[in-house]
Amino acid sequence: SSWSGSNWPKAEGRRHITTCGVLVALAVGLRIAMAAAAVASKQRLSAMLDVDLDASPDHPQAHDQNMEDGASPKPTTFSEWFQVATSNELRICLKRLAGERADIAAQLQQLLKEENAHKEWVSQQEQAWNEKRAANPEPEAAAKARENGASEDLEGQARYIPLRLTPDERTLLVILQGALYVSEYTDRVDVYHAGNKARRMALQIQQVCAILAGLVVSNNFDVARKPLIERDFADNRTFFRAVFEIGRRYKILNPDKLRGSYGKLIHMLQDSVKDEVARAVGFECVAPMKTVAALVEQKQRGLELLQDPLLGTATREVYDGNKTRAEVAAEVMEKAEALAELKKKYVDQSVTGSATPKQAGDLAQLLHGKQVDTTALTEENVETIAASISDHFAFQRFNREPCDRMIDFLRTHFNPGDDRDWSLEISRGRGGSCLSHNHRTQFTFVLQSLLLWREIMGHMFALWQATEDDLLDPSLRYRLCDTGQGLNRMQSAPRVSRLMRSILHKVQSEVGSWVGLSVVHLGDRDVPNAFVFIDKYTQVPRILGPIVSTLDKLPGVYQSSPAVRTLIDKEFRNLDTLRMLILQDFFRHGFDGSGDDGGSCVDGRLTSCWNWCSKIEKKKYFPAFLLTGFTGFDGGFETAGTW
Repeated sequence: SSWSGSNWPKAEGRRHITTCGVLVALAVGLRIAMAAAAVASKQRLSAMLDVDLDASPDHPQAHDQNMEDGASPKPTTFSEWFQVATSNELRICLKRLAGERADIAAQLQQLLKEENAHKEWVSQQEQAWNEKRAANPEPEAAAKARENGASEDLEGQARYIPLRLTPDERTLLVILQGALYVSEYTDRVDVYHAGNKARRMALQIQQVCAILAGLVVSNNFDVARKPLIERDFADNRTFFRAVFEIGRRYKILNPDKLRGSYGKLIHMLQDSVKDEVARAVGFECVAPMKTVAALVEQKQRGLELLQDPLLGTATREVYDGNKTRAEVAAEVMEKAEALAELKKKYVDQSVTGSATPKQAGDLAQLLHGKQVDTTALTEENVETIAASISDHFAFQRFNREPCDRMIDFLRTHFNPGDDRDWSLEISRGRGGSCLSHNHRTQFTFVLQSLLLWREIMGHMFALWQATEDDLLDPSLRYRLCDTGQGLNRMQSAPRVSRLMRSILHKVQSEVGSWVGLSVVHLGDRDVPNAFVFIDKYTQVPRILGPIVSTLDKLPGVYQSSPAVRTLIDKEFRNLDTLRMLILQDFFRHGFDGSGDDGGSCVDGRLTSCWNWCSKIEKKKYFPAFLLTGFTGFDGGFETAGTW
């Protein structure tokens, strides 16, 4: 999670910043004094803070008279006085409180002691850091090479990073969701039937376009009435192509969304690229994906912006972890300052002074079939680029972190050379296992699988783009066949296969000997097309995330009440045994080849892991999952009420 800069005081509210320590100490002292005096409730404490300083039986009209005389109004409550008091007045008030109350004086002494200790620790850390840098200075060439490497890596990734949706595009996305929700495209097309199939596909595509047009007209009648009612679909091709591209881009950025609708969309677009279908519809529905690289290449100084080291600071994810509030605030401020500096450096001021181009997704421009834009970078362009790259980093962290945590659990709690306490050995036919591995082999097998998944999660945007390129390639025809799991579109996926082979080769070179098969099923009955492939690997964080969350929450649940401690101790002896039991069972039977034909191929590992998830309710430790708030591995599907 990230802290918003809006949670912190504005610049005008920091007039006493030089006496910050005095203010903090005074606030602590006043809080103790009020806590001692307030014995009833928060209402009484509020009344104490808002007490009228001037009101008294002898001078009830003092405040009104002062206002009539034209003098500056005096503070009437303690809160107002605290805002306008000088540093000297604050010190006097603090001294009086400390002199009158011994508990306040003790609290202030403790506060000062902690502050001095913290300052001393910071000084020691800075000194140690400076000594380390002085003893091992980084060569200038190495530092420059590291920066260049990071920028080159970002340039390469920018080709696959989708642009964040604008507010106008999000409005069109909601309309697309509504149209896809009521569409029955795959139910009507992916069936055995007689007659002209291309004509049926074209008819269903036109129905989706008609639903879209009706929803847009009802949403914005004045702008959309004439273009969408008086013109045919082919004349509005720019609009429909843009709306479908928005849906594709949103799905890549949010794999958990559009889980029921994206399949209809991508299958419809897969059919629309066929020559006979495109001729019947009147236009091709597929538009190029909007990416960071595509945007910067259109701008005069776009590539220069992408290579700027400040962009790394402006796009760095502010992830709280174990950081303090002050550290998070400092990172938020650093990001904001870096973004402001990038705007100042690259935004063309002549464009800023003129009429600002409308953002992408503007309905009027899409319906007119054109997008007025400039080759100069605008503030909106810089913000969009930075936000999109930030989304990319957050996406990678969210998907890779569960893999990293499970790898850490495996390496920390299990020793490949020692199976005396917690063995990972599996035997075919025992516990549903379809493989036979000794402890060391199973340890290696699980580690290789997790490392491979981690690498795949780091290339998800590239795999998504390769998936769509294969699915929407008109030269790659599919055939409808029964794979044992219903009718599926069987189609080869050369781009995804090539990228997966490179990922697999990289992991194999890192781990050395490979346990099991290295076959990647694509375009066969196991994985009929690229869409099924990418959908399988979006499940990885959904599987590992809840397990990691349960293991992290169990210590807190264990300490929450004596009853829970008694339950866990009675059933599992202690908390550590429970956690080790969960890890042992997952590392054994989540990677035992079950749920498949007993294969140890790349895809079979994920299949057996999903099979383990389907049996979680039968596990002895399942109540421990429920105690931590576990609800399932499958996430949720959209409904009409969740748009």
